[in-house]
Amino acid sequence: MNEHEWEGLYVPSHSARRFLMLRILSITAVSALLAGCGLAVSAANGSPRPALSVIASGLNQPKKLTIAPDGSLIVALSGDGQAPSSCTDGDQLSCLDRSGAIDEVSTSGRVTSLLSGLPSISSGPKDPQATGPVEARVVDGELDVLFQNTVINAKTGKEIYGTAGSLLDDLIAYSHSERASAVKARFGPFEARHNPDHGAGTDITYGDDFAIDSDPYSFVPYRGGYAVADAGANDLLFVSRTGKVSVLAVFPTIRERAAAGTYGSAQKHAIEAQAQAVPTAVAVGPDGALYVGELGGIPFGVGKCDVYRVVPGHKPTVYARGFTAIGDIAFDPEGRLLVLELDRKGVNDPGLNDGHPASGAIIRIARDGEKTLLVSSGLDFPTGLVVARDGYAYVSADGTTSADSGHGGEIIRVKLG
Repeated sequence: MNEHEWEGLYVPSHSARRFLMLRILSITAVSALLAGCGLAVSAANGSPRPALSVIASGLNQPKKLTIAPDGSLIVALSGDGQAPSSCTDGDQLSCLDRSGAIDEVSTSGRVTSLLSGLPSISSGPKDPQATGPVEARVVDGELDVLFQNTVINAKTGKEIYGTAGSLLDDLIAYSHSERASAVKARFGPFEARHNPDHGAGTDITYGDDFAIDSDPYSFVPYRGGYAVADAGANDLLFVSRTGKVSVLAVFPTIRERAAAGTYGSAQKHAIEAQAQAVPTAVAVGPDGALYVGELGGIPFGVGKCDVYRVVPGHKPTVYARGFTAIGDIAFDPEGRLLVLELDRKGVNDPGLNDGHPASGAIIRIARDGEKTLLVSSGLDFPTGLVVARDGYAYVSADGTTSADSGHGGEIIRVKLG
């Protein structure tokens, strides 16, 4: 995924380099695509809408949620986004700070800091958007943290911030007793060497300069290692116990109609385009297969995103289709898939630029494929979804609406019924 795509998930209005963050800043060229294309789902069969309650607030741009061994929630906080004036588009060293963190949140709402001072990259002084830690899991007594990235060197795959940003684009293990970190996997160098998707979907928009891209966005324990969704590389990777990285699946581009002006003023007519997949979520299903949700790339069509089922050694197959801007997925206690949409109107929702809340949603997919819209309001740009042992779903919501502070994030409890 590249410049205007949502790996982190922020869409810059400039044409420098893509910068991965949690919220769209400005993209007006494709607003015409918002008409129509609604997802056909049923209401909750006449039953009451699930009750929502905020259990924690004032968080620093929360992203993914996971469950700790004691049943509490682990949330990755990407940073406060407070950038000095010398930071213009996330590509300068001045854009890097140490505001990333990992918190533990009890299901009653008690917040405890597990790690702080983690690298975070800001978009610039005008908007408090940040990218950094994206997901964390407690496994075998270690706290494993996945870090996003903004731009990598196309030849080496290394991030561009030097020693200060050395954890970016990596999977890092932290010892609870020593707080010492060890690298479990580096994804940028793997992308630079192999480029599994061969840059599909970048040519018309970015040219070959952006064919090499990496932005790990979600991971899950799998077969003694980890399955990792790389939103920038458009693939699903496997990290073995020894740290070896290999490919589990590469996701195809999305065929879409791009309105005139989508790719700049030189594009005078609508064209058929191939948008990148941009996988943003991975989960292990009750059948032992891997399930992957995609955000999609330019032109960010509504209702164009799919959930794939992945069995190692086989091509990915579509499990459910017709979603918009998938932020996360999870399975409920009955083994039904839950899909979290960041904004049902798509990433080009003009309301985001006007300061209006995003229309996030939770959709349930039954085993027979029937879709039920469980939640369609009250979720402002939700980015993480997990089902806890208490049977409730928990959602992380960005809530950043002011350029004065990046501490608008919330954890919301959802009674699914």
